[in-house]
Amino acid sequence: MRFLYLAGLVCALAAEARAQQISYDIPKGYRSLISKADYHLLVDSAVATVARRYPVASVHEGTIALQAGQPGVTAFNLHNLLAKCAAEPDKAQWPGLIRHHFTSLFSSFDEQRKLDPRSFESVRPYLSLRLYPEASLAQRGGAANLLTRTDLAGTATVLMLDLPGAFTAVPKSMFAEWHQEPAAVFALAQANVNKHEVLKSTKPLEAGGVKLTVHFLAEENYAASYALDLATNAPEFVGEWGSVVAIPNKGLASICQVSRAQPLDFVQYIQGTKAVIERFYQAHEQPVSPAFYWYYQGKFTRIVVTTNKDGSANVVAPLGLGALMTAK
Repeated sequence: MRFLYLAGLVCALAAEARAQQISYDIPKGYRSLISKADYHLLVDSAVATVARRYPVASVHEGTIALQAGQPGVTAFNLHNLLAKCAAEPDKAQWPGLIRHHFTSLFSSFDEQRKLDPRSFESVRPYLSLRLYPEASLAQRGGAANLLTRTDLAGTATVLMLDLPGAFTAVPKSMFAEWHQEPAAVFALAQANVNKHEVLKSTKPLEAGGVKLTVHFLAEENYAASYALDLATNAPEFVGEWGSVVAIPNKGLASICQVSRAQPLDFVQYIQGTKAVIERFYQAHEQPVSPAFYWYYQGKFTRIVVTTNKDGSANVVAPLGLGALMTAK
């Protein structure tokens, strides 16, 4: 009897999966992170969690699509959740991770419903910023639908709402209701970011026989966007000729001051930390950039770094920094 019951349950689940058109194909770019069996488990758990609140229509390429007519939401992207689970070797923790992931999203949606998205004063306290690689914007609604600007070449600074439990991007349709200038709204969002407490630290580093001083900003959600306003938030980390900055992911920024007295320290800094920055970029669920940038007078300029045949890094100083270094 128990066997018949289990067989019936399996058949029912299989029929439900077919009705919902669930694909268990791992999304491109994630196939090295998770096995087919583990991804199958993740999808089933995610669908079961979402289905308690919304009717699920399908799963395809890492996206749970809902049946038409759901208020305020059409789909859930599984890419961030997939990265979180892949980073947790104890699969017994996965159900809790999955529940927490969607509970946070649901709480965010509930908070959004309390807001009047047409009222700028209603959303103003929640304005925030996030940096993403430009190539990842398609997973977040598409660049054409989001309000963005470019602070670091190769990335997009996205206007967000920092709601309880989750960050959500501000769609252009919502922004249009506010009748505000983008620059002013981005400035307000940066001011909100600047209010958060971010850990500042300074550590010695020896690279190529040169003793350096490297500074860090660390905070799980805000370090990257906090670093955008470095002159305000950490003026002690900005040298006479600015600083060289790496922001590999949303939770970390690494900084080396550039000064007249030690104008070439930044070259040793890049050569000594390039591999580590790339690892912090590649391993994080929300990467920003593996590149290095020269920060000077509030602007970021990407530094050209090439790899020599022996694997060492060749650093080309930006024109503006070169001009400062050669000026008499």
